[in-house]
Amino acid sequence: MLEITQFLPYQLVHLANKVSDNFAQVYKQETNLTTPQWRVMAHLARGSFSAKQLCEFARIDKSTISRAIKQLEERKYIELKTDLNDKRSKVLNLTTEGLEVYERLSVLAQEWERGLMQSLTEHEQTTLKQVLAKLNTSI
Repeated sequence: MLEITQFLPYQLVHLANKVSDNFAQVYKQETNLTTPQWRVMAHLARGSFSAKQLCEFARIDKSTISRAIKQLEERKYIELKTDLNDKRSKVLNLTTEGLEVYERLSVLAQEWERGLMQSLTEHEQTTLKQVLAKLNTSI
């Protein structure tokens, strides 16, 4: 019989949730962002994207992404613009203020990650990243 706590999908989701919840304390304390808002900003820091693309990247449902977008627009962290490649479409961008907030949080994110990873040796850190990448590409 399957022991759920030993099942890899369970272990990965459980760990991912713990990691996400722990890091969420950082951006909630600093900027009062929600997890969906943080994820939207993190993806927009890579470039301009539509709401649909953000749903796919962040693996978050449309209504949650829409709510996060609306709240971020109200805070003046993101803006909606016409897509230069398709005038019928809209894309989202970080504003100057949004980029400043993201850059500040990026520093804290990297510090937080270093703290998390310090319990692993350099070799274990490299191996972990390689194994995660390999599993990710195999699905």
